[in-house]
This record gives sequence, C-alpha cells and structure tokens, in this order.
Amino acid sequence: MKKTVSIIFAVLLIALSAFPAFAVDSPQASTYRYDVEVVPTVGGIGTYNYIGGINENGEEEVQLSATPNAGYIFDHWEISGPYRTNDSLTDGDITIFISGDAKATPYFKKQGSSTVETGTVNKDGSGTSPQTGSNDFIPYAVMLLSVATCGAAVLKLVKSSSK
Repeated sequence: MKKTVSIIFAVLLIALSAFPAFAVDSPQASTYRYDVEVVPTVGGIGTYNYIGGINENGEEEVQLSATPNAGYIFDHWEISGPYRTNDSLTDGDITIFISGDAKATPYFKKQGSSTVETGTVNKDGSGTSPQTGSNDFIPYAVMLLSVATCGAAVLKLVKSSSK
C-alpha cells in the first residue's frame, strides 16, 4: 500500500510540474517609458532608435532617420507629441527628446517636383496581433499520456504484488 501511495504522489508531482514547462514566457519590462511611432509618407521610409535611457528631466533621446526611395528626396519631419529638438525638421536625421508618446512623419517629394507627397504608407491598423505560441491541447495531451502511463504501471504493480 505504501508503494501505491508513493507512486500516486509521484504521478501528481509529475503532472503538476508539467505546467511550467508549457507556460508562456513572462513579458519583459520595457526599458523605455514612451512609445514612438513613425508613419512615413509615400516616397520613403522612416526609422527610429532610442539612445540611452530616461534622463534627469524624464525625457528619452530618440534618433529619427528618413530614407527616400529612388526618385524621391526628403522634405521635412512632422512630429506630434511632447518633444524638443535642436535640429532642423528639414534634416533627414534628427535627434529629439520626448517626454510622452510621439508620432513622427517624414515627408518626401519626387525629385524635380515642389509637391510634397501626403499619402501615408499602408500599415496594419487592425488592432489585433496574429496568434502565436503553442496550442493549449499539447500540454494537456502530454499530461494525460503521462498519467495514463503511470496509472498502468501502478495497476501492474498492484497485480504483481497481489500474486
């Protein structure tokens, strides 16, 4: 009887310890307080990089870069949100200091044209992300097979002990 209780206890420990093996990783804390969104217009792309952490004024330093496509030239930046900069908004590469979420739009125009493109590049605005990760069925199937195997071993042990 002691063997049976020990085996059942071991099966429960194995079943309970299987849950963390299939758990989703904990989200990592962001080292940045504010979000930056760059939405380029037709004719190029815009990128950003955080530089360092939050300074003593509660601001984050962000490097913005505009890269025109072939046949286009960069015209200017339009930035919304709380920011400050010492650079000209007509420079392709600028550094801004933000104290809240910011949205930056680089504007481009065709070479030889004075008209600035205003249409933004298509982006996914669905508000939902694609489903990723494992299926919930897999951990339960593995646990069920483990419990069934252990149960069969216990029955075999009990039958061989009673003979």
